[in-house]
Amino acid sequence: MAEVVELDGDNWDAEVLQSPLPILVDCWATWCGPCALQAPEVEALADQEGDRLRVAKLDVDAFPFLVQDVADVDLLPTCLLFVNGDLAHTIPGFHAKDELLWEIEPFLKRRKEDLPPMTSLSSEY
Repeated sequence: MAEVVELDGDNWDAEVLQSPLPILVDCWATWCGPCALQAPEVEALADQEGDRLRVAKLDVDAFPFLVQDVADVDLLPTCLLFVNGDLAHTIPGFHAKDELLWEIEPFLKRRKEDLPPMTSLSSEY
């Protein structure tokens, strides 16, 4: 099972801005019903894509300054995708795991099994 990192003011830079992999930050709050539904979807995505994606959670009520500094989050849940320390994509609202993956797939490294087979032109002619 892939680890879902709990973000705070102390680990934001190391976990998000310096992440070697793209990192999806799930912005949530304890009072938010859809956030509770989103949590298992995000955790399942972390398990499925752990080799090419990191996943983290940020309680926006506990650390509002982090969200305000990087994105205009006005709907919960909202997922923020950071690539090389930069905000690359925002996904507002509840989304199932496969919908989240569809949204962020263009930003993730392709798997070897997803690449077309290598062929030699000389062998075909």
